[in-house]
Amino acid sequence: MKILFFVSGSIRSNFSYRTLSLARSLHTLGHDVSIVAPKADKYNNFIPESIEVIDGVRILQPFQFTTKRLEINLLPYMFGAIKILFRERPDLIYIYKATPISIVGLLGKLFWKTPIIVDFDDLGSEVMKIEGHPIHQRKLVEWSENIAAWYADRIVAASHFLFDHYHKKFPTKPIYVLPNGVDVEWFETPLVTETQPRIVFMGSINRMSILEPLFDALPTIIKAVPNVKVLIMGDGKFLPYFKEKCALLHLSDAVTFTGWLDIAAARAHLHEGDIGYNYMPREKTIVAASNMKISQYMSRGVVPLVSDIIDMHTDPAFQNASYIAEANDLKAFEAASLRALSDPKKMEKAKAARAFALERFDWNMLASSFNQWIMSSH
Repeated sequence: MKILFFVSGSIRSNFSYRTLSLARSLHTLGHDVSIVAPKADKYNNFIPESIEVIDGVRILQPFQFTTKRLEINLLPYMFGAIKILFRERPDLIYIYKATPISIVGLLGKLFWKTPIIVDFDDLGSEVMKIEGHPIHQRKLVEWSENIAAWYADRIVAASHFLFDHYHKKFPTKPIYVLPNGVDVEWFETPLVTETQPRIVFMGSINRMSILEPLFDALPTIIKAVPNVKVLIMGDGKFLPYFKEKCALLHLSDAVTFTGWLDIAAARAHLHEGDIGYNYMPREKTIVAASNMKISQYMSRGVVPLVSDIIDMHTDPAFQNASYIAEANDLKAFEAASLRALSDPKKMEKAKAARAFALERFDWNMLASSFNQWIMSSH
């Protein structure tokens, strides 16, 4: 089958990782797969990157100006994407993260009745509101999400929350739950963490509420575990805030900030036996997401420390491979952190995390099940 993906982020960015991973796995299953993606955006610092093929998946990049002004790029990019759509004439169109530049794929249904799948892995417009994006950008994305969900033949949801959300709106529309996974290279034998305990975080820093509990608890944690180290991999508008807070609390000796790292470099920094920070607040947008960090942490033997809002927190196998604390409770987080850092069975949990990831998060396995679902309609 000829499948054409439409995404809204540069192809090597973490933003497009889910789509590229699924596309690569579908290619190995015999499909002709291509992805329409921008060559320059904020994820690659607006440095144009021309890419033609990644592991058999063709990368199709519409024309765009070399500028950071989204509004200037929008129209030429959309016309370029439409031109690619008319040239390719796929058998299936897959839209990931409905935005003004990805929903041009809907034209395939208008002109040729091509089946459309729309993939929702969060509540995009609501996330943008929390992160302070301009209202006109948020409204465009909200409109894109609504129209894409309405006209899609099938919906992919990354979490059970999103499944329920869209099933209530479209009770007769086929919906498939597809969590975020990891590629095979994530399962390569990781380094074992050094003898000193370590907490790691990987991701964007665009919300204070995500990292705030860690830095609020760190003075207490360091007092109890003086040799603990913290590694923060990522960037965002609140990175300066947390660097300043780190200095004010005299935590600089314990905390290292790396800024953005590419996927391979970030993966190399995750060591078996680390504690993977993923303590999220009880917010609608957080509950809706399938947090990619969990699968990435666990595949490397990093034991995730999470709040009790994620899909898997009641799963006994996941409980055996993680540390779980009540959301929005700093004392509960502090207690869970101290328990994790001093746990004599931490390395057993690390191995259980790797086993759990192999069983649940391997993209080849996820894609195989997804392939059965899409082929059931053909």
